Amino acid sequence: MSHPEWTEEGDGPLLFAAETGPAAPATGEAWTVLVVDDEPDVFAATCLALREVEILGRPLRFLHASGAAEALALLVAHPEIAVILLDVVMDSESAGLDLVARIRGEFKLSKPRIILRTGQPGYAPEMRAIRDYDINDYRIKSELTRTRLFTVLTAALRSYQTLEAVEANRADLQALLEAQTGLLAAETLPAFAEGVLTRMAALFRVPVEGVFCGGGRRASDGGEPHRVVAATGHYAKWTWQRIDHLAAEPPIQAVQKALADRRSLHGGGGLALYLPSRTGSDAVVWLAGIERGHRLEGGLFAMFVQSTAVAADGVRLVERLREAAYVDNLTRLANRSALVEAIDDLLHDPPDLPYRLLLVDIDQFSEINETFGDRIGDALLHGVAARLEAGAGSAVRVARVANDTFAAVGPREALVPDDWARRMDMPFEVEGLGIGLSVSFGGVELDAGCRSGGEAIKMAYSALKRAKQAGHRSVAFYSHEVANEIKERTRLLHGLRAAFEQQRLFLVYQPQVEAGSGRTIALEALMRWRTEDGRLVPPDRFIPVAEQSGLIKDLGAWAMRSAIAQAAALHAAGHALRLAVNVSMNQLLVPDFERMVGEALAAGGLPATALELEITESVAMQSPDVVLPKLAALKAMGVGVAIDDFGTGHSSLSSLEKLAPDRLKIDRSFITGLDAETGGDSIAAMIIELARSLGVKVVAEGVETARQRQRLQALGCHELQGYLFARPLAVADLPDWLARPPMAGEAPP
Repeated sequence: MSHPEWTEEGDGPLLFAAETGPAAPATGEAWTVLVVDDEPDVFAATCLALREVEILGRPLRFLHASGAAEALALLVAHPEIAVILLDVVMDSESAGLDLVARIRGEFKLSKPRIILRTGQPGYAPEMRAIRDYDINDYRIKSELTRTRLFTVLTAALRSYQTLEAVEANRADLQALLEAQTGLLAAETLPAFAEGVLTRMAALFRVPVEGVFCGGGRRASDGGEPHRVVAATGHYAKWTWQRIDHLAAEPPIQAVQKALADRRSLHGGGGLALYLPSRTGSDAVVWLAGIERGHRLEGGLFAMFVQSTAVAADGVRLVERLREAAYVDNLTRLANRSALVEAIDDLLHDPPDLPYRLLLVDIDQFSEINETFGDRIGDALLHGVAARLEAGAGSAVRVARVANDTFAAVGPREALVPDDWARRMDMPFEVEGLGIGLSVSFGGVELDAGCRSGGEAIKMAYSALKRAKQAGHRSVAFYSHEVANEIKERTRLLHGLRAAFEQQRLFLVYQPQVEAGSGRTIALEALMRWRTEDGRLVPPDRFIPVAEQSGLIKDLGAWAMRSAIAQAAALHAAGHALRLAVNVSMNQLLVPDFERMVGEALAAGGLPATALELEITESVAMQSPDVVLPKLAALKAMGVGVAIDDFGTGHSSLSSLEKLAPDRLKIDRSFITGLDAETGGDSIAAMIIELARSLGVKVVAEGVETARQRQRLQALGCHELQGYLFARPLAVADLPDWLARPPMAGEAPP
């Protein structure tokens, strides 16, 4: 744009020259400006002030009308009039405003921009004129210096140019709006990206050959790599690849430059459209075959690009909201809500193959989490999620439905619990620790009469509770019998809690005797529950319930303190017996378990060497990195350790050496065979021989016959326990029992 160096005194009024008539137009198509004023001198002054001036690259051409009728005639004859400089007061005080009303209302001329000028501002209040009439500006004539007149005209012509472009491209605008409406319907970024490519290609009238690159962030906002979210035509194979892995490709080079420069540009044989983002997740659409200077590369299309960028942000927001609703934040698996919807879809449109839902629950995860902290626990959940998903296959959907419970839904043949359990066999390596995990399963067949995803999950949970009741690494599938068992189990748990609170639990003690002499050398503390009506609830019914519910931690702490106090009283009475107390994994993983044992010993006054903790073989071997440090601390205090139910687990010689137990307890299942005339003692013999090689004593439990005692004694077993010697005794009966001579082997009456 160029203009003459006109003479101006400060910011004062225009200096009129003697020339009259319109200024000669410069080269190129001129802007037509209509001056409506009943004073010819004002028209002449306007022409002189803007002589040889170009605005927006075009010269000015002036027309003059001295009244409303003449102005309307010129407007009809010259539809190209862009700006009207209109005097407010002419033959009447409201002549100018009346003319505005006719131009906009009667003649329906909306494009020409109107600038009101008056020498008598009081006749046309400025605020009312701007509020009630479609005008661009309102000025007092004395204010319109050359600079201000030039500025006002420039603003008006720019507005007129925009309206002219809108009208000239009405068809394009309609197409753009339709495209934009279609894009707003997309709910995911890939769907939105595919829509952008298809619709933009149609707008530019080129083949659908291009890429939509997004999903990343600027380097200043975290620097996540951009990917090809969608690709069409020859570039379809690039879909979801990182653009830095495609950096040698000319289209991607154009994309990278557009991202770096934050602007649209031509390159790689096409147009790279830059879509800015308020969240830093900028995107670029590259379309092949668009040449420089295309008719759509004007301001209107720029508006569309901007609105598309805003729509892209909206789609990202929808994705984030959907992710928050349907994706587990820790593992990035589907969450419970997503699983419910997936099952609902399966039930609505059943597949040909039988499908099932399988819940996968980590055994004793809460105790592990308490022991090592949330960071290790979260890492374990990540590891479990990765293993489950890695072996799931494309037909199976894996989800996380609770803190330590995962789910998988898919074809029945792909969801065999044993196969999924094997994926947990290898310990998880986390921050130098090898942590072993086991899982239990609860399943339901999706043709089992469930009516919704939510109901299917409830059924699977019922089965899972049944599995957990059976112990670690168990499996159960839903049935009406299982549902009834769960109801009964829930009732049992409520009763157990009440019994504990009302002090209706008590301890009994079963003697452990020296194999040769029959002398009582130890007592094993056992928990019992008597209901209000006097019935005894078998331990194999309520102990698993306590284990699975976590109540065992409180019960175990009470049992430990009570047994130590009662054993200390026996010591004071002259019976220096060893006290054996069973400890579960839930108890062992309680933080500061060792300190709790030490405090109980100190409070009861029992020497640490008089206490022996019995843990099962499976507990000892499950997570040695967890168990060994705790057992080492207890042994350092003088507390003994016995491996209960030995022979039923999966220990190794090296593991036993690390555990360094004081005793191995042969499981009762290996004792019954000793009554046979020949054979039946091979496993017991191997365990006793193993213990001898390790320098460990052996206790055989479940001894009920004299023959069993004789065979065990002949094999070299050190200690015996069972009904042959005594049933579990109440604490009040212990003094009389201990006063009796050693048992010769006959069964008690």
